[in-house]
Amino acid sequence: MEPVFGIIKNVLGFRQFSMRGLKKAQGEWQLVCMAWNIKRMFALKAA
Repeated sequence: MEPVFGIIKNVLGFRQFSMRGLKKAQGEWQLVCMAWNIKRMFALKAA
């Protein structure tokens, strides 16, 4: 599963969390994952 984290870091530019606290960081991570999934859906739809 490590390649996914590397891709998110390189493609989306996500290097560190902006918010403090576990709940806020979890919410931020969910947004990052949602953005990645939406990006993938559009890329796969075009292919």
